[in-house]
Amino acid sequence: MAMTGPSDPDEGVLDEALAWHRALETDDADWDGYTLWLEADPRHRAASDQIVLTNRIVDDHAERLRTIAPATEPDAGRFRSRGWIVGAIAASLAVAVGLPVALKSAPDVRYESGRQVRHVALAGGIAIDLAPGSTLVANGGDATRLALTRGEAYFDVAHDPDRTLRIRAGRYSISDIGTTFGVNLSGQAVLVSVSSGHVAVDPPGPSAAVTVSAGQQLVGSPDSDEPTITSVPSADAGGWRRGRLTYSDAPLSIVAGDVSRYVGKPVVVDPSIANRRFSGVLKIGDGSELLPTLADVMGLSTRMEGDRVLLSARPAR
Repeated sequence: MAMTGPSDPDEGVLDEALAWHRALETDDADWDGYTLWLEADPRHRAASDQIVLTNRIVDDHAERLRTIAPATEPDAGRFRSRGWIVGAIAASLAVAVGLPVALKSAPDVRYESGRQVRHVALAGGIAIDLAPGSTLVANGGDATRLALTRGEAYFDVAHDPDRTLRIRAGRYSISDIGTTFGVNLSGQAVLVSVSSGHVAVDPPGPSAAVTVSAGQQLVGSPDSDEPTITSVPSADAGGWRRGRLTYSDAPLSIVAGDVSRYVGKPVVVDPSIANRRFSGVLKIGDGSELLPTLADVMGLSTRMEGDRVLLSARPAR
């Protein structure tokens, strides 16, 4: 049987301490009796101190602790049972010593849009529209450390010089302290378009970060570590929210990825035309005309390969 030291509270003492703390919440609390109980045994004070410490830590970190594990009691500030307090004491000690480590291991939060646009509001005035078929991840539940793992998102970020929003998209990292911009990821191709303000984009490889300002777009191709920046109308960023897909010298893979999300099946590009670029406007509608319109404008052919559509060069006549 495990032995406890003279000042280590056992379960019986914790029961007493918990009962006293409940009693002290009443208007006619017996403070004299509580003082006598504290002085009767060193373990009494140790048990009382542990409950107070646990209560304070839970109160101080209530919001962040909910990202680590859901609260198991309806009122985290008051302890309802000895069994819970024993676990809470152990948890509070771990939090007091290693809260930063615990927070780092908090679970990621995923936002997926399905077939419809999804609106996401995060802390700090960060509003996001997710295009259909898109996925955004908040790393460790942190609203300032995001990853766009597929699809497209439009960000409206309240200006805050004390806060930097970082978004990972493929091999690129975007940093912002407050502006409006769109990020599109298809495979390893990335397109960043800015409506207002400016963002910093860190490309892969040794290249330094570049600034993309309102009325500009950055295109990162999977076959190059050097992105290109071109001028585009500011209104084009996030144009899909208004029913149209607008492109200016965009990689065909980006366009195909967008079309995929609206037609409900993967649309892939034949490697022989992977370097083609597209400029123009596609009306989304119900999605049924996107693929034939793109094929017609670009002079491409389409054919089914299993559950996907292959875009390839149209045979010469």
